[in-house]
Amino acid sequence: MAKEEVAAEVVPPRKSKKLLIIIIAVLALAIAGGAAAFLLLGGKGKKGKDKEEAVHAEVEHAKTVLVPFEEKFTVNIQAEDGSAHYLQVPKLELEVANEETAKLVEEKKSKLSDRISSLLRTKTMAEMLAPGSDVKLKDDLKKVVNETLEIRPGEVAKRGVKEVILPASFIVQ
Repeated sequence: MAKEEVAAEVVPPRKSKKLLIIIIAVLALAIAGGAAAFLLLGGKGKKGKDKEEAVHAEVEHAKTVLVPFEEKFTVNIQAEDGSAHYLQVPKLELEVANEETAKLVEEKKSKLSDRISSLLRTKTMAEMLAPGSDVKLKDDLKKVVNETLEIRPGEVAKRGVKEVILPASFIVQ
């Protein structure tokens, strides 16, 4: 009987160690699975923020107002050899942040037309024929218009001219 009691005492600790190891393994797998699910389902936060920012930008873009300039701008420009040429922008639209800015543009349209014409006259033939000249021209026009409307660079997103829209082509001759 003494041997049986000793054997009975030795066997339960083995079973409890096995049980403890199994429980620890299951818990480790559950934690790893939970962490993987958290990361795969957007737990990183960045993907969710990117989507949220895209939706916010789309809503902000929807609030913008287009203000067309009916007049076409035609100005003389110079080439390096001194020959005279002209630049013509048949259509120009301003994408502004809100209705208040659109009203301000309408009020100052003649002053804006003057400033736009002045900017266009500073361009040279070489500048306008260079690759990317349309992008540079848009940036220059946006800066001039915002300055004329007395809108600081930090305020452009809230109340300024966000984009200058030119036609598919402008004429440099």
